[in-house]
Amino acid sequence: MLQRYPKAFEGIPTVRLHHAGRSVVAWFRLMDKHDKEEGFLTENTLVFLLKGVKHIHLGEEDIVAHAGDLILLKRGAYFMTDFTTDGSDYQSLMLCTDDTLLRSFISEDAGFNAADQVRHRIPSAPMVIHCSPEVLQVRNSILDYLQHPNNNTDKLLELKIREVLLLLLSGPHQQSVLSFLFHMFDSSAESIILTIRHNLLQPFTLEEYAKMCGLSLSGFKREFSRLYNAPPKKWINEERLKHAQQLLLQTRKNVNEIADECGFENVSYFIKQYRLQYGTTPKNAQRTKSAIF
Repeated sequence: MLQRYPKAFEGIPTVRLHHAGRSVVAWFRLMDKHDKEEGFLTENTLVFLLKGVKHIHLGEEDIVAHAGDLILLKRGAYFMTDFTTDGSDYQSLMLCTDDTLLRSFISEDAGFNAADQVRHRIPSAPMVIHCSPEVLQVRNSILDYLQHPNNNTDKLLELKIREVLLLLLSGPHQQSVLSFLFHMFDSSAESIILTIRHNLLQPFTLEEYAKMCGLSLSGFKREFSRLYNAPPKKWINEERLKHAQQLLLQTRKNVNEIADECGFENVSYFIKQYRLQYGTTPKNAQRTKSAIF
């Protein structure tokens, strides 16, 4: 089951959570090295590394962040590993930022307009920025609010998120940060196609795909049908089932493993959809393969 953050943090005792309007601020602590794990960030997120080292695994490449760094992550699924250093614990501060706040910031505070959309190039990976003293000061004030909350902490934290973003736009990474902010809500045809292609085998709902593409659910369905000439649920299921059939015929993986690998979190639903598509069950398809060979 793919863990969805920040919701999944609610069951972890070493995480201190606080809401900032619709955004969520999470102070995460880990005493030992964390094994490589995949998780889905349901919100665009800023991650401050307080202690330790974080590796974000992107194919053959690793993006590495150290204490004092800030990571900008577009919502999506990531493989990550957290490391402790020097016998200390691992700590990070995550600002899981609501779209309303970000869209407001982009249009009002960042002054982003249609001309900028043409000018800015889309970043290909998460951004790692070494924090300036000013950004670190804001980070520390956020931690202080988490340790000593008051009646207005949620509103103050919203202001602090905006302050972090404003400081980033005042520093040497201004253009890169602007590009990244635009990419968070890029709903161009190219971006939608790339999002679907890179996440086809993830167990995402249509609502989650739509959010990743910066669209409402109805807007996503309409644009998807225009691009692929098919309803999104039907097309995505068929593509996942094609991959499942290859795995059934070419590997020794069991039905549960194949369902999970192809983005079906419910095995019964996978079996039902496979039968509708191919007229037999996945298990029978495996038996047929065994009989042939």
